[in-house]
Amino acid sequence: MQTEFVTMDLENNPAWNAELNGFKPVITKYAEKGFTYSGFVPTKFGPTGKTLIITLVFQKG
Repeated sequence: MQTEFVTMDLENNPAWNAELNGFKPVITKYAEKGFTYSGFVPTKFGPTGKTLIITLVFQKG
């Protein structure tokens, strides 16, 4: 099984939420290459516990 990882930064508003933009084209691109989206891993947190960076996981095979 082939696995690929894509790290994405969330747009962080210190006073409110963090938003993830740009994930749809990434998932579409990997789907076109035969990969399936398997999930994500939060890889960096802010001082209050807010997720700032995630890694998308794609697999095929």
